Amino acid sequence: MGASKELRSQIIKFTSFGIIALLADLGTYYIALNLLEEKSFSILISAKVAKTISFIVGTTVTYYLNKRWTWGKTDKSKSRFGKFLILYLVSLIINVSMNSITLTVLIAIQDYVDFPFKYLIAFISAAGSSAVFTFFGQKYWVFKEA
Repeated sequence: MGASKELRSQIIKFTSFGIIALLADLGTYYIALNLLEEKSFSILISAKVAKTISFIVGTTVTYYLNKRWTWGKTDKSKSRFGKFLILYLVSLIINVSMNSITLTVLIAIQDYVDFPFKYLIAFISAAGSSAVFTFFGQKYWVFKEA
């Protein structure tokens, strides 16, 4: 398979499995937000905790799907798993930060304080920014060909 065709296949698989992981992430985020009531914590604290929990769920899903089907790895490499955890720790920081920054901006704009989709907008912003980072990190660092 040519490099261009292989890259296209990897992007399609990564995106497909990313959608599955994203749905797991979003479902967990929604559930966690509803369990962490805004009355008990501030909006931003509740969102950070919920986003961290949901990100861990999505990360677990993406590791197992991408490892096997996107990158074709079936071994149980501890060093690869360690690299994956480091990559996703940085990605978690990017993800939660983008989620918080987006919420902060939307809350600062008075018209959006009570906007019902502010959490969804923040979630999409966070997911998009960390997805690009993790694709290249997986391809060129975690699962690169030796």
